[in-house]
Amino acid sequence: MRASTKNILEVKNIEVIYDGVILALHDVSLAVPKGQIVALLGANGAGKSTTLKSISTMLASERGKVTKGSIHYDGILIDKENPSQMVGRGMVQVLEGRRCFGHLTVEENIIAGAYSRKLSRGEMKAELEKIYSYFNRLKDRRQSQAGFTSGGEQQMVAVARAMMAKPKMLLLDEPSMGLAPQLVAEIFNIVKELNQKEGVSILLAEQNTNIALKNADYGYILETGKVMLEGTAKSLLSNDKVKELYLGISKGKRRNFRDSLKEDEKRNKHHGSKKKRRVIRQRRLRRKKGC
Repeated sequence: MRASTKNILEVKNIEVIYDGVILALHDVSLAVPKGQIVALLGANGAGKSTTLKSISTMLASERGKVTKGSIHYDGILIDKENPSQMVGRGMVQVLEGRRCFGHLTVEENIIAGAYSRKLSRGEMKAELEKIYSYFNRLKDRRQSQAGFTSGGEQQMVAVARAMMAKPKMLLLDEPSMGLAPQLVAEIFNIVKELNQKEGVSILLAEQNTNIALKNADYGYILETGKVMLEGTAKSLLSNDKVKELYLGISKGKRRNFRDSLKEDEKRNKHHGSKKKRRVIRQRRLRRKKGC
C-alpha cells in the first residue's frame, strides 16, 4: 500500500504505548507535503517528541511501540524499518538537546553526519564548504572543541551534521530550546533557507509557537497525545484560541485547549437547541394558521 505522492510523510491514526501500559499518543494523524515546513506544536509533555520518534522509528530504544495506525514515508510503509534504514532512505532526526560529541571538534562532528555516504576526500571538502555557506558562524569555529561552544552553536552543529547525510526530510525536535531570541531567529532563518534552497521537507516540533508558525507552511497542535487543531500557519497565528493558549494573548482566565473546545461544543449545542425550539414553535404557528 502506497501513500499519496504529493506528501513525503503521512501519519494516520497512530497510537503509541510505552512499557505496554502508558498511552502517549492517541489517534494522531498528520501529513507533510514535499518541500514544505510543518510545525508540530504543543506544551511540554504533549507528545511532540514521541510523534517524531514514531516517525524516525526510534521508539524501541525507549520501550515504546506504535500499536495502531500507519506511517508512510516517501510512499512506503515504514513499520518494519529501523533508524539506520530510515537515514538511508533520506530521513534524519535532530534530537532534542543537540547531542553533540563534546570531545570532537565542530568540523569532526559535522563530518560524522556523512559517515553513511562514503565520500572521497574531494567530495567531503566540497560538502563541508556547502554546509559552511549556510552556517557561517561554524566556519570560524570549525577547529574548536564542540563541548566548549555555545548552545546556539551546538544546535547549528547538530543541524549541519544532519544535513551532511543529504536528507530528503528533516525532523527537528525543539531547536529553540534554551537559546537566546537572537540565536533562535538565526537558526530558524537557516532552517528556512535549507528548505527553500535544498528542497528539504521539514517536520518541526516546537514549543515556541510564534516563531515556528512564522517559518512554517502548516501546523498541528497537540495536547495530551492528541491533535486538537490544525491549519495553515497563517490561520493558526490569527486563531483566537492559539493566541490565548500559546501566544499569551488572553482576554480572561487561561484555559487548556481541551477545555476551550469543550466550552465551544457546549455553546454550539445550546445554540442548536435554541434553534431547534424556534423551528418547532414556527411549525406550530403554521399549523394554527392553517386550521
